[in-house]
Amino acid sequence: MLAVLGLLVFVVLARAFVRGGQIVAFDDNVARWVAHGVPSSIQWVARIFTWLGGAVGTAVVTGSAVVVLWRASRHTDAVFVAGAVIGITVLVAVLKAVYERARPDLGSPIALPHSYSFPSGHAATAVVLNGALGLLAAERARSPLRAAAWIAGSAVLALAIGASRVLLDVHFVSDVVAGFAVGLAWLCCCAIVRELMPAARREGPTTG
Repeated sequence: MLAVLGLLVFVVLARAFVRGGQIVAFDDNVARWVAHGVPSSIQWVARIFTWLGGAVGTAVVTGSAVVVLWRASRHTDAVFVAGAVIGITVLVAVLKAVYERARPDLGSPIALPHSYSFPSGHAATAVVLNGALGLLAAERARSPLRAAAWIAGSAVLALAIGASRVLLDVHFVSDVVAGFAVGLAWLCCCAIVRELMPAARREGPTTG
């Protein structure tokens, strides 16, 4: 259901971008406000999260997680994390090439990437990577409360990374929401595949 919901949200936003209208106007208004109304101190904090969700930060976190999981003989989980991140990277690149949306041009404190804007790769990857790690941690949590905390923490971090892209004026709001949506759909699909793999059931969660 979450995969279908994410896909539907993405389709709605994609159609809105192609047709123009209220969502595009809202995007423009927010970008204009960010360019002139967001304090530099907030944008400096946003730089930290945008770096964490960028290519280098994602590579470091993903690589570290894969190594730890592999050394712990959790091979299926290591492949799950690596495959999910690589897959969403390719998927976002394809979608950007399809829609070819230009980025906001009202001024940003960081250099604008040369890639297109829709959907946000930072947002999509943040949902997939943090969601995958949060899911693995929640499965092995010793109580439902701790499991919920892992999921909530991963969601908050993903939201912060996505919001940083808007606060730095390198993405429109709908770019980020679309990234969240497509990332959620992809993560759910990867999680379903993982559950169908016999090795995942053998490794299983520990709930001691």
